[in-house]
Amino acid sequence: MSVVTIIVITLALLILAGLSFYAGKLLMQVKQQQQQAEQQKQKIKTDRDNRLIESIQTISHAMESEQCEISEGALRLAVLFDHLSNAQQINYPKKYPAIHALNDKIKHFAILEERKKLEKKERMRQDFQRLQAEAEYKELVLAEAIELKGFKLNS
Repeated sequence: MSVVTIIVITLALLILAGLSFYAGKLLMQVKQQQQQAEQQKQKIKTDRDNRLIESIQTISHAMESEQCEISEGALRLAVLFDHLSNAQQINYPKKYPAIHALNDKIKHFAILEERKKLEKKERMRQDFQRLQAEAEYKELVLAEAIELKGFKLNS
């Protein structure tokens, strides 16, 4: 082999080694960015869950102290449970059956602007049905609400 060939091969190997080092460095940066993105995603999920948990505890306390109607609390709690990050793993309707049963009985009633559009007779009918359902589930829902005052994601 000639000296020129050896120099060209050596140069090619040096270039290849340099490119390999640079590619490895870029791969490490991508991996770090993915880890940071995953950590940020987890932090956002945890922060969201913490806000939901705080709302669950607040509504439960308000229900117990009669600052919130039982039916309104059940509606709100059922929605909050659905939005927790572990809602797929934990069967909240089974864990808190009274809240979800009351929610199922009244969730179809009109609220806010829809309620204002109803005729007086229909509003009264819905109010009566809501009050009946509330009376039927009041003690069970209150017991679950008291339990939820100390709610944690893994409880």
